[in-house]
Amino acid sequence: MKITQSLLLAFAVLVPVTSYASTDHDPVGSKIIKEHQTFVADYAAEKNQTPPGIVKYQYGMKMDVEKVVRMSSVSKTCGVNPQLMTYEDSKGTLKTVKYQVLNECRNKN
Repeated sequence: MKITQSLLLAFAVLVPVTSYASTDHDPVGSKIIKEHQTFVADYAAEKNQTPPGIVKYQYGMKMDVEKVVRMSSVSKTCGVNPQLMTYEDSKGTLKTVKYQVLNECRNKN
């Protein structure tokens, strides 16, 4: 019985911690992504294309970049922040890639 109670207590304590660790709530990053996607949706409409979905960049990923359409604005938040790049490939298809950028942290020493 004590083992069961101990396991339940450990589970109750650890579940909120793991959900917090994997949260993706970042108001600054969300704003950057929303602004970028709004611009890209308008651009796609002008070109009679559907707006592209966001693909998470993976190291070594092959990219066929013919023309960079837009890079999202850089966050002024210190630390690692999301960045988006939308481009046209050699076939004229729009694609968006999400990657992480380490921003400059002034006066944080």
